[in-house]
Amino acid sequence: MALPSQSARPIRIRSGVGGKRRRRNRGGGFMVGVILLGAAGGATWWLWPESDTAHTTPEPAPEAASTADAAASGTRTVVIVDDPKPATATGDRTTETAPATDTQTDNLIADAGDLPAPADPVDPATEADPPPGPNPTQVALDQAAVLIQNNDAVGARVVLSEALKAPDVPAADADHLRATLSALNEGLVFSRQIAANDPFVGRYTVKSGDSLSRIVNDNDLPINWRFLQRLNGIAEPTRIGQGQQLKTIVVPFHAVVDKASHRLDLWLGDGPDAVYVRSFTVGLGEFDSTPLGLFRVRKGGKLVNPSWRNPRTGERFDADDPANPIGEYWIGLEGIEAHNLQEQGFGVHGTIDPDSIGKNESLGCVRLGDADIALLYGVLASGKSTVRVR
Repeated sequence: MALPSQSARPIRIRSGVGGKRRRRNRGGGFMVGVILLGAAGGATWWLWPESDTAHTTPEPAPEAASTADAAASGTRTVVIVDDPKPATATGDRTTETAPATDTQTDNLIADAGDLPAPADPVDPATEADPPPGPNPTQVALDQAAVLIQNNDAVGARVVLSEALKAPDVPAADADHLRATLSALNEGLVFSRQIAANDPFVGRYTVKSGDSLSRIVNDNDLPINWRFLQRLNGIAEPTRIGQGQQLKTIVVPFHAVVDKASHRLDLWLGDGPDAVYVRSFTVGLGEFDSTPLGLFRVRKGGKLVNPSWRNPRTGERFDADDPANPIGEYWIGLEGIEAHNLQEQGFGVHGTIDPDSIGKNESLGCVRLGDADIALLYGVLASGKSTVRVR
């Protein structure tokens, strides 16, 4: 709020003269002359000086003089802001500015003294931002650290996976979360260790006559027998003994391919309970030819050392041909969404050209290096695992 002295509009002290404006007399010129003569005489009386001292210039009051001193002296003090507006003629009346009373003077000065200085306007664009809240990624990492200290690596994996699923997680934070989870899963997923509260793993006791492939088939495990061998550190697949304890995986793995980053993320479990496992760098189709959408591993579509025919040229490569571009493993996919049901010949495979990994040089399929495709072949189950390309 501005002080009266800072306003462009002067303070006006309202005249004590009231009443309605008198109608103009239409009775003739004589009456008008009488009225003008009386008005001139009244003005002469009002302006006649009472004494010579009334026309002397008064000494200016000291700046420190208080309102109380003025009131005690009986002197009427009028606070005037800017220039006083002269009396104005209003028809046949002259309105004069009435002198302020002592009470009016005190109020004006008191009001002016009590008003605060005007604040500078605040530009919303320059207003300070509120302090940022805690980083959700760091909060998750701190929670995971406490859980690990309390021997709950499974709980830590859940906390970190949920943080990774957040739609607005920054890319750098997502990389940090993936690296931490990958290290955590070296023990939880890729070793013989079995956490007591892990819902994704199980234990199997080998019986007489068992083989790794029979164990997988008879128990409908969502993994290939090669991964069961790797998981339990078995040197020779035929050398397992009765009563031997094996670690198993009881839920399917799923993959998500991010075309922009040439990255394949491996997840364990379905829906909101899924947890991140690890990532792989992949090669994709030239001219952005890798199709989008959700695919399922085709039943009977997994092959080891496959032969292949180039769909563009018709050239055929035998299974053991070192020039076969498919490499050692093939995982055939089938589209399960309306827009990709027609996709044929699409899959995930190895390559004889490792320099193409991380680039767009395939005919549309997803390529991985030798070690990565061998691992992925072991964990993606026919008819159960899915691959989403986005």
